[in-house]
Amino acid sequence: MFTKGIYDTTLTSAAADKLFANITDSNTPDKSFLATLRALLHKRLPQHESVRLTCSAIHRSGQEVFCATNSERMGWFLIDVAHNPLSSSEHTLHIVYTTQSDAGDKMLETVKANAGTGKRYLSSFTRRDDLHVFYARKAKTLFYTNYEGKNTVIFTDKLELKHFHVLQMMIAKYLPSLFADTPLTGPETVLLKSTGNKAAVEYETLIEGFTKDLDIRKELIRIKLTDFETVFERKRADEIREEIEHWRGVYETHLTSLRDVNNKINENQYMLAGLESVINDRSKDSALMEYFMCNKNLSIVSVTGTTISFITHGYADVYDEDAFEIYVAKHGGYMYANLHHTVSKLQMEKLYRAIFSEGRYKLRMCAAYKADIRSGLWAVPHFTFPNESRTYIPNPHIQRNGCVGSYAGFFQEYMRKGDYVGAIEQASVSGRNLNFHDSTVMAHFAETLSHSTISCIEAPGGVLLTPKEAIKRLERGAVCPDL
Repeated sequence: MFTKGIYDTTLTSAAADKLFANITDSNTPDKSFLATLRALLHKRLPQHESVRLTCSAIHRSGQEVFCATNSERMGWFLIDVAHNPLSSSEHTLHIVYTTQSDAGDKMLETVKANAGTGKRYLSSFTRRDDLHVFYARKAKTLFYTNYEGKNTVIFTDKLELKHFHVLQMMIAKYLPSLFADTPLTGPETVLLKSTGNKAAVEYETLIEGFTKDLDIRKELIRIKLTDFETVFERKRADEIREEIEHWRGVYETHLTSLRDVNNKINENQYMLAGLESVINDRSKDSALMEYFMCNKNLSIVSVTGTTISFITHGYADVYDEDAFEIYVAKHGGYMYANLHHTVSKLQMEKLYRAIFSEGRYKLRMCAAYKADIRSGLWAVPHFTFPNESRTYIPNPHIQRNGCVGSYAGFFQEYMRKGDYVGAIEQASVSGRNLNFHDSTVMAHFAETLSHSTISCIEAPGGVLLTPKEAIKRLERGAVCPDL
């Protein structure tokens, strides 16, 4: 029972893995068992069937095993077996072993009492007492083989390399269905017996000897060239399939284009009918006229040709409340950048919260836009606002950068459809928006608001205050809440 690990053999090389793709292992201590299986089974195993060797470690302590119920124990011991259901074309060897020195005996005792024919677990498997007796002096083990002779589960106390090697001696007993018609030959028997030697030299020599009867190079060439004679036909068939897919794509593209053209014709006819109706009927105000008349927060600056310049007024009530709560608490952040020297960060936070969290104050904001029937709608930066906007602070993002973020897409979509009211309504919303995630904009906003002398803050009752007046009023209220 040699303790040297066997890893590099011809039968477990990359070439052999391709050739013996139906004889595999997983989680094994070394590659000797796999090499032995391939040496014995490559002529016995039908090509459409497979053999799989799996090792499963149980890391439970003796105390855990002792305190658990039989059901819990068997769940641990059989969990990997249960996760690998057997099929008619599959042969398996499953070695279950404990890793803790005090758990093995309890595992074997539990399995013996609960598994096998007539028992609750592994009821289609028979306990192999002949194998148990054979290995009695070599390792503590229990063996169970199913009635078809295709699958064996081995339970063992620990799995040292020497135990793993010596367990190979009885491979023919583990998979009796594969050896029923072709018993072990003399050289195969010698190979198996060598796994019980103290040194690995004989096994290594014998296992390599089995590769002489198996020309791996020849087998790989056979695999690679199996369909070589038809390679041209298969390649041409693949090319034709690609061409078919290409022309199907071309067909679908043209079909889609035709549908789009037809939709454009219908859409333009519909729009033309609407335009002609508007042109021919001047007996009442248009929807755009009525919108400007009814919306007191909109002011027209000028109308030139197809372009309208206008201003929106409103409260700063479109923002992400969660973002506000995150950044308002960060006194070292951009919401407190470049404050007026007479305004402290704590005062500024109270003002912010009174406006955006508590609703005690409302911040008035304005923004300027242009809408051109031919080219769309956009914000106007650095705008000089008229006297009617004197109690509104310009929206910082729009006034400084002319940027409206995601609203730009909405503007153009409404304008494209000729829904000018909808486009201007979106402009009104964008003019009331503050993006607390935008560090550059909010730093500019903090500086502007703290320095502003505009009476842009509306207190209850409609009283208008400058930011500094609003801060003083908040501080008086904190001292005298009843004021």
